[in-house]
Amino acid sequence: MVLRTGKWCISRSNRLGLLLKSLTTLKLRGECMVRLIIEFVLAVVLAVAVTLAAVWGSEAKRQRKEITTYTAALKAAEEKLEKLETENEELQEKIKHSAGSAPHWGYEGEMNPAKWGEAFPTCGTGKAQAPLDIKGPFEKSDVTIKVDYKMGPLKILNNGHTIQVNVDPGSKLIAGDKTYNLLQFHFHRPSEELIDGKPSSMVAHFVHKSDEGNLAVVGVLINEGKENALLKQIWKHLPPKKGPEVTVADARIDPKGLMPLKMNFYSYEGSLTTPPCTEGVRFYILKTPATLSKEQVEQFPFKLNARPVQPQNGRKITEG
Repeated sequence: MVLRTGKWCISRSNRLGLLLKSLTTLKLRGECMVRLIIEFVLAVVLAVAVTLAAVWGSEAKRQRKEITTYTAALKAAEEKLEKLETENEELQEKIKHSAGSAPHWGYEGEMNPAKWGEAFPTCGTGKAQAPLDIKGPFEKSDVTIKVDYKMGPLKILNNGHTIQVNVDPGSKLIAGDKTYNLLQFHFHRPSEELIDGKPSSMVAHFVHKSDEGNLAVVGVLINEGKENALLKQIWKHLPPKKGPEVTVADARIDPKGLMPLKMNFYSYEGSLTTPPCTEGVRFYILKTPATLSKEQVEQFPFKLNARPVQPQNGRKITEG
């Protein structure tokens, strides 16, 4: 029994040793396998990194080449643009001094009203030019006039020749059976129209146009006297220098503020009083003047912007 037991015990010990040896061998093999896997992964990562570096390097090189190309093209375009700008300036200078260009007219100096006809023929040769010295005898007009002006925003500009207030659509002049739309009104100092040879301090011209394209001007003579409320509102925003139209925030005006209660008038067929002096303009010069203070006259930025009176050439002046 003992020998058998001992033999059994030895046999069992051998088996345990063999088992331990096998486990050790498996462990070593597992470690080797892990190492191999890690090394393989590292090799793959390295290969990918090398490949990406090559690709990125090639892309960066391509981009640098494109940037160089674009920079050269941009420089060439800038040089071409600068050349075109220079050529344009030279062309504008030639146009400015060419015989066919329209000169800048004015009320004094080289292009004063006496010279307008040289550049604008109608100003010199027209037979129905404005303004006129209004004096009798007068014929009775067969029309009456009235205005239907609306309150609107103050849109003002200095166009280099006068102060002009533009008017939104909706304000009208009714003269007999004809209706005209008010476009704008502007000012002259002194008045362009004379009454029996005498000027007023200023005049406001209200310019209207019919749907058929005919022009009608209502002239309001302005004498020194009491301050005018409408002019006071406009004068607050007088642009001192030439520039584009300005819409004054929170300022609304009613053009009727310059109109008298009675719309008695003198009327004649005339022209624009500025170049190109187009004829076919119907004038209604109101008999009742408005007033403004001496200070308001002095605040007007133009000291002289009135065309002298023109020959009547047999035209009738009516009154109504």
